[in-house]
Amino acid sequence: MNRLAVLILSLAFSFPVMASDDSKEEPVQHLKIEEVTSLEDAKRIFAETTAEMRGKQKLDVTELQQIHVITYSLEKSVAYFVENTEGERHELAEEIAEVVEEIHLSSENNREEETKALLNKYFDMADRFAAGF
Repeated sequence: MNRLAVLILSLAFSFPVMASDDSKEEPVQHLKIEEVTSLEDAKRIFAETTAEMRGKQKLDVTELQQIHVITYSLEKSVAYFVENTEGERHELAEEIAEVVEEIHLSSENNREEETKALLNKYFDMADRFAAGF
C-alpha cells in the first residue's frame, strides 16, 4: 500500500463521526477532491468507483474505510450528473446522490450491515443509470 493510501486510511480511522440519536449525522470532510468538470470524467469516475466498491466483499473495518474514501470521488461524479441532467435521469442522479451520502456515513462509522444494504441499493440504481451512458 503506498504512503498516501496509508495516510488516508489512518486519517479515516482517526476521525469517525459520532452522532447522538437526536441529531442529524453529518460527514466529516477528510479529503478535498477536485470538482468533476466533464461528462467523460464523470462517467469514468462513476464506472471506476462503482467497480472498486463492487470488489469489496468482506466489509470489514479496512474495506469499510476504503469504501468511505472511494465515496469522495463518487460524490463528485454524481454531483456532476445532478447538475447536468434533466428529467428522469436527473431524478435518478439525485436519488443516487442521497444513497452515496448514506454509504459515505455508514462506511465512515464502520456499520457493516447498513453499508451492505446501501451498497446493494446503490448498485441497482448505478446499473440503471450507467445503462444510459
